[in-house]
Amino acid sequence: MTEYENPWFRVQREGSFFFVDEPGAHAGAAVLPLVGDTFWLLEMGRPAQAGAVTWEIPRGYGEASETSLECALRELEEETGLVAEPSQLELLGKMRPNTAILTSCIDIYIARLPADTVPTKRDEEARGVIEIPMELMPLQLARGKLEDSFTLAALTYYWAALK
Repeated sequence: MTEYENPWFRVQREGSFFFVDEPGAHAGAAVLPLVGDTFWLLEMGRPAQAGAVTWEIPRGYGEASETSLECALRELEEETGLVAEPSQLELLGKMRPNTAILTSCIDIYIARLPADTVPTKRDEEARGVIEIPMELMPLQLARGKLEDSFTLAALTYYWAALK
């Protein structure tokens, strides 16, 4: 039974259990931008985080006729200004952000772009873009700078694939 609904999600009830269904997540994607040997993350202010700024990878819902790859390419360009070809993206894996309350399953990609890539204009969703050299990313993790589940999943897949 639907308890609440808006354009992005529905709160469902099954007996005494509640969960959130995100219809737009069917082709949603998150993408880890790697430009040369530098990761690009977004500085995001999220209302649910009471004014805190988080470092995240681009992500979003798929549009009606999009595949998750098309969504990843679009979100990458919109949020960072980085334009990539489909051949520059690789599917790393899938992620379920919270299996207890969310039905969504999101594809996680990496975008491998040359070091001399120049971004175009990006949208204003993010406060800014942070460039973190690959060798400094473990330090940022150790300092607790990364808390976003999509970003942590993408980095986990990335480093697991290097083994």
